[in-house]
Amino acid sequence: MATAAPTPPSPLPSEPRYGLARRADAAEHLLVAQSAAAEQAAVSELAGLPLSRLAPAPGSAAALQRALLERLRHSPVGLRLYLAGDEAFVWPLYSLARNAGLQADEIDLLRSGEARRPVYCVHCATTQLGDASERLQCRQCGVGLEVRRHFSRRLGAYLGVCADADHPYAVQANPEAQA
Repeated sequence: MATAAPTPPSPLPSEPRYGLARRADAAEHLLVAQSAAAEQAAVSELAGLPLSRLAPAPGSAAALQRALLERLRHSPVGLRLYLAGDEAFVWPLYSLARNAGLQADEIDLLRSGEARRPVYCVHCATTQLGDASERLQCRQCGVGLEVRRHFSRRLGAYLGVCADADHPYAVQANPEAQA
């Protein structure tokens, strides 16, 4: 008798949902994409909508944030914002747009590209980039972190908590030193 494959865990209410909703009634459609590939994926999902684009300057997240903030200041009511890229790219821009006055339902997110994701260390209050692995070592305090599925929209990051309270600094035992 064959055993059934394990069922993946159901999503937590805090886990982010990704996908672009076509809203033809928006006054303006603004796309901000991390890369040409992310832009192409978003454009194919939003085909037929009159998209305006805000292109990131290479290597300058701060310049992109300033440009987006300026664009939002002069945009009409009813703007629809589409953000496409990895989680490390979209969530700071999402927070900026929310702080500028957009509502959560006026912003759509498309996750694409690398598997970089922001992780917040609850021990030293540092946000850092991690990959898709469930564990990492905090670059600030050195604590070995287990990355939880819980996502904080306020922080724009997954929560990282101490993975092993008995060995918080992720020091691996050296079997040769014990001999």
